[in-house]
Amino acid sequence: MTKISEKNEPEKLTEDTSIPYRNEQAKRRFFEHLSGGEGFAGESVSTFAEAVGQWQQFSKNDDFVNFDRSKATEFVAWQKTRPTKAKGGKLALQTQYNYLRRIKRFFMWLAEQKDYKKIKKDDIDYLRLPRKEARMATAGTTRVMPTFEEVKRIIMSIHPKNEIDERDRAILSLALITGMRISAIATLKMKNFNRADKLFDQNPGDGVLTKNSKKILTTFFPIGWDEPERFFLDWYDHLVSKGAKPDSPIFPSTLKGFSGKNDYSKTLVSDESWASSSGARKIFEKRCKAAGVTYFNPHSFRHLIVNYMSKARLTEEEKKAISMNLGHENVGTTFGSYGYGNMTPIDAVHIVQKLTMTPTNGQSVIITPEEKAALEKLLKRL
Repeated sequence: MTKISEKNEPEKLTEDTSIPYRNEQAKRRFFEHLSGGEGFAGESVSTFAEAVGQWQQFSKNDDFVNFDRSKATEFVAWQKTRPTKAKGGKLALQTQYNYLRRIKRFFMWLAEQKDYKKIKKDDIDYLRLPRKEARMATAGTTRVMPTFEEVKRIIMSIHPKNEIDERDRAILSLALITGMRISAIATLKMKNFNRADKLFDQNPGDGVLTKNSKKILTTFFPIGWDEPERFFLDWYDHLVSKGAKPDSPIFPSTLKGFSGKNDYSKTLVSDESWASSSGARKIFEKRCKAAGVTYFNPHSFRHLIVNYMSKARLTEEEKKAISMNLGHENVGTTFGSYGYGNMTPIDAVHIVQKLTMTPTNGQSVIITPEEKAALEKLLKRL
């Protein structure tokens, strides 16, 4: 569209800069609602920001108020064909599904806002995959989990000759007997472990990186094998004997620059934390390879402990305690919802410490279909 000037020369109209401004305002209010109103962590808010960014790329930053049914269906089709660097040259169904559910939530929220009442909620429903594809997207993928014997082989293959060996064996052992996430393990400080009570205080206030910055009290799971607990305690005691301070890391990074260069020691650890959890993750890859075992990432150890504990004959109270020990807000995340009432974190720690794993004399442990289904669902999203 052009405008004729007084000199009869065509003049290009400037772009309406108010549209992207309004869009950015709406986005900002939505993200503030997610973080402040619903308590979403920054990481989670970022996933919504990415999804809304996909919509803006598709619509060429059209005004959000122009959303309608046809645009919704066009966006679903666009996701399937848009250029991507992903494997196979197109977005995975699971990625498409996640973008759509977040975009849908954004527009459902937007439709309630004063200046966006013209957006029809029936039209928003068209932001969806066909049922068959949605089922495929939510089915998840088979997660690789080590066997108990494989983890035992990895840990026992380490015959410590120096500090690095002792540290690596301790970090693998702790991952097994607590199911703790690697980001938390890598950021634990000496003061976060009470040796007398065998209690870990995963406290974000101390810099421990937990999921959604949640404070978690954790103790050792009883697995019928004592060495991993001893390996960890030996390492902790070693650090104490070296004069480690309360704010010193339990798992220090490898010493570097000890000879005046940016090289790493093959035997000594530093007194500093890792810059990120990637250093701790590499230990799992290194030790799996040395043991001649397929690489299992740190999170697979968490899957293993959940799977192992689910085979015990547990009371309702014990299931709740196990769930809390893993940092889950309710037992439904771990075993399915059974409604145990309130339990304090320290109650959970005491119950877990009293647990015993009894042999089944070769007999199969009976797990209800509901528990099996809940466990399978958990392992897909842990």
